[in-house]
Amino acid sequence: MIKNLIPRLAERGRIKIGEKGEMKTSSQGKQFAQPKKLDHMLITTMQRDAAGRLIPDTLLMARLKPEDGKITEIPIRLLYDDIDLNFLTRYACYRSTRCWCSGDGEAAQRLTGANGKYQEVPCPCERQDPLYQGQDKCKILGTLQVLIEGVDRIGGVWKFRTTSWNTVNAILSSLALIKTITGGPLAGIPLWMVMSPKTVTVPTSGQNMVVFIISLEYRGPENELAELGYERARQRMEHKIRMDLIEDQARKLVVAPHEEPTQEQVETAEEFYPEGVVVETASPGPTPASPGPAQDKKRAPAALSTASAQDHSAAARTRSQDPTDEMKVAVLPPAPKGSGRQTRKSLF
Repeated sequence: MIKNLIPRLAERGRIKIGEKGEMKTSSQGKQFAQPKKLDHMLITTMQRDAAGRLIPDTLLMARLKPEDGKITEIPIRLLYDDIDLNFLTRYACYRSTRCWCSGDGEAAQRLTGANGKYQEVPCPCERQDPLYQGQDKCKILGTLQVLIEGVDRIGGVWKFRTTSWNTVNAILSSLALIKTITGGPLAGIPLWMVMSPKTVTVPTSGQNMVVFIISLEYRGPENELAELGYERARQRMEHKIRMDLIEDQARKLVVAPHEEPTQEQVETAEEFYPEGVVVETASPGPTPASPGPAQDKKRAPAALSTASAQDHSAAARTRSQDPTDEMKVAVLPPAPKGSGRQTRKSLF
């Protein structure tokens, strides 16, 4: 193997609940893509059409699609027992189409204007405040990587990204609870990735609104999940599988948002940080300047807390970030049907 070449986990496709919408023109005459939120999940390939959009994986979705035609739940398996390896969470701030700053709630790596390199700065800052009005808003960014059950080829994962605080909190809380019941194992446990409506309060207006969030769940009684976790642990001991060594190697492959390839940074900025991404119109004119930096005071708003798997009490709070990060609807649609699900008893 080439030295210093670190292979990343292969990506088979994406799981999305939003896509690029139509182009809008700002008051300054600049064009930007308005994100379009979906009330269902979309599974894509890694191929793109002429417009640069990821092509839906119609064959895979046909296997999962229910009678009503919309996918609101996907059967999945996880690769690791460690929550952070399955679901990487960071605070991230994008300027234009590049990750300008990313941090873990204590320290962040920020792009400096002097030499074009990243340097460590305190985290968090005022850009995480829900009332912050600048274009360089800092949002929580979560990336979940899973195997989709029923696919007869293994060689990569599907990734789901979100900047919804409610979704990040729901996934972390689900993983922490499931891990507690199994006694530790998460890898190979048959789970469901579920999309469901939730009523939240918008911080800027105090009004209630309906958003769609993603969570993970196990279909079956608690004692069955506990037995499944015990069986997984027993199998590893019999076959001398060292999950800690596997996860140590996996941690070397993890990259922060600012370390991702340029194309991935562009895609993340356009989908989740559209307020800072503009496209020049056909008419000639000066290149738009980057958003001016705000003062970097180390101030963590009282209403904010770093999403953590250990902070189970956060699940009881109802809170929303910027409303553009959530799925908004005028009328609450019927919740996904919960009956008639078949319990999968095969082991990973």
